[in-house]
Amino acid sequence: AIYNQIHGTFMEKSFFEDMTRVSQTRGHVHLQEQLLSDVLKTKVEISSVEMGRSMIRERLSLKRMLIPLDDMIHEYYPLLDLRKNRGWFGAGTVIIITTRDEDLQSIVDSVFRIDPMNANESLELLSWHAFREAKP
Repeated sequence: AIYNQIHGTFMEKSFFEDMTRVSQTRGHVHLQEQLLSDVLKTKVEISSVEMGRSMIRERLSLKRMLIPLDDMIHEYYPLLDLRKNRGWFGAGTVIIITTRDEDLQSIVDSVFRIDPMNANESLELLSWHAFREAKP
């Protein structure tokens, strides 16, 4: 919902949906390739996580970006080196992280806790987005 509200104000953006599933099926390098390809608007292929980090630092340096990271877990933040290299990203960059991993709180500016939804609430949310009404 936040992404949909603010994405129009960013020229460079990359949405990482369900990082755990994508990483398990396609690997860590794919996540870096996705970021680079989305922001640079051209297909990028990399051969290692270290090469990906280097390319992110060199090619995305100082760009103002919107990067939502859905289902982020502790093992993925070295892929982007968010803790050590926040200065790589331009002023006004917004990185939104959804996670259940409380260890990631040390790399963010603000934490908003949301209680998990039950099955009925999840269905209603899906229905509102898919069908614009409370029930399918």
